[in-house]
Amino acid sequence: MYAPLPTPEEMAHWDKVCMDTYGPSGAILMENASREAYHVLSKNFGSLKGRSAVVFAGSGNNGGDAFALARQLWNHGVKVMILHTKDRDKYSGDSAYHMDLALRLDIPCLYLPDYHLDFLRKIDIVVDGLLGTGFQGPLRQEFQTWIKAINKLGKNSFVLSLDIPSGVNGTTGIPSPIAVNAHVTVTFEAAKLGLFLPPAKEFIGKLEIKKIGIPKIIRQQHPAKHVALTEDILHYLPKPHATMHKGEAGHVLILGGSPALTGAPMLSALGAIRSGAGLVTIGSPKQLVHEIKHDWPDIMGLPLGTGDDWDASCARELEDHLSRFDAVVLGPGLGRTPGALAFLTRYLDNPHPNTLLDADALYFLAQDKQVMAKVPKTSIVTPHPGEMARFFNVTSRDINADRAAYVRKFTQEFKVNILLKGAATIISDGEDPVYISPFATPNLALGGSGDVLSGIIAAIMARGVPTLMAAQIGVYWHGLCGRVLAREYPLRGNMPQEIAHTLPLAIKEWNDAHC
Repeated sequence: MYAPLPTPEEMAHWDKVCMDTYGPSGAILMENASREAYHVLSKNFGSLKGRSAVVFAGSGNNGGDAFALARQLWNHGVKVMILHTKDRDKYSGDSAYHMDLALRLDIPCLYLPDYHLDFLRKIDIVVDGLLGTGFQGPLRQEFQTWIKAINKLGKNSFVLSLDIPSGVNGTTGIPSPIAVNAHVTVTFEAAKLGLFLPPAKEFIGKLEIKKIGIPKIIRQQHPAKHVALTEDILHYLPKPHATMHKGEAGHVLILGGSPALTGAPMLSALGAIRSGAGLVTIGSPKQLVHEIKHDWPDIMGLPLGTGDDWDASCARELEDHLSRFDAVVLGPGLGRTPGALAFLTRYLDNPHPNTLLDADALYFLAQDKQVMAKVPKTSIVTPHPGEMARFFNVTSRDINADRAAYVRKFTQEFKVNILLKGAATIISDGEDPVYISPFATPNLALGGSGDVLSGIIAAIMARGVPTLMAAQIGVYWHGLCGRVLAREYPLRGNMPQEIAHTLPLAIKEWNDAHC
């Protein structure tokens, strides 16, 4: 259901506990890593015998992995040259051990600072073992030069990065300021947090995760504070049964819509009904109900107030109906008028416990912390980076630069569930672990996609699934839709409605493969 995403510090702790308590030495772990890297390279590159490879070996444990892999390649008939960043006599510990094994085989080992990389011409394989997951801060100039050289070679050579592309921050995924562009990254034991975050996506290529012998008990006793959602989360989606009726499938209420913003609540409603909700109703100002519901007999309408804008009287009318619904989405197309704020404020005086707050509702919550304090702890807010930025008076760029940290900051301050949308969506209730989606899907990056997602999550909540779990299921299901749509629209071009209409197909494909 979840895959651990350790930070570099957590991974180093796992390594230390493994070596101190359970026996395998660092040299053995490096040997295991090199064998796994060799198999990954063989699988992704093809036949290796007679090929040429240059192995860049850094000064730390990543360099030790590189020395060990060079030996594996040499033993399988590959013409190998090692370029190492540190004087041979300055290597120590496990890295020195594997360097010595390579030297005993007479594998050419040259000091990288003295080597003119322009001498390298046609190389089949480039192994990047310059910097590991513990790298922090800006790259020194010589490393920038070497990384640029690797990327230049990569235009005609196959580039394999060991554990992480050199230059990528293992915690944030941000390049510093450049990084190796790998064709494949083989990471050991578990994907590091930074590899799963959006800034790293363009550098890692295909990600392969390989075990190297760290006992399972270590991960259990020292769990990572971040985890990735896996497809097993979908097993927690309630299954239909032969005699179920519409009431059992849940009744979702969408509260939204305003002049010129009538599409958003309908997209949310489509997300809910395509996710299996038994009943879906859109509550909106009375004069907008016909426009919103036009030509959609599948969706019911609940007129509120007397005009085309929200006000506190709409919330008072709603109070008589709220108990009929199993989950509520509030915000799509709500607008930012004083009347909309009055409605939201009055609604939060006596909210439905299963409320998802999105879009324009978040605009008001970010403006007024007293209103935000009324949000029930069982609810969830679902900002995109721009909406999240308003809560902290920063930019969306700032949010995306450290998404996980801002999610933790939000839950610490406001004590409410959050789903931060975007590539590698993040979900948290303020407790460890923080949940991260594996999807970064361009077909979902369009207006209305988040509205559909809100309906999906509400439909799952309406079936009795707890808020945090419903968010995880909904995010994964939404991500699957992006993957399915990418097959039909590889260069994008799908509409947000098609995300909703793809929901049954996406879950059918998963169900056929797993049930």
